[in-house]
Amino acid sequence: MKKEQTIQRIKWDFKENVEIPTMFKIYLWEYKEQAPLEMLIKRVLQYGSFDEIKRLYEMFPEQTYTVTFKYPEIKRGIRFWIKRWKNSLV
Repeated sequence: MKKEQTIQRIKWDFKENVEIPTMFKIYLWEYKEQAPLEMLIKRVLQYGSFDEIKRLYEMFPEQTYTVTFKYPEIKRGIRFWIKRWKNSLV
């Protein structure tokens, strides 16, 4: 018997286009100058180094926090540091 599964797509909260910083251009190969903010944050969280993630958080703190806890593929260690940085600023 065949079961049908529906794939739920996560809708973007941050659709506005932002200038891609030079250090993050490698993660957004399909965009030239501007990219959707949520795509930028998600790719840096997935593929970036610790220093790049920290710089991203300094640039977009609230948006980075929201995107970090929105996608299940973001690693647990990254979630830990984002939560810690947010709590230390409050």
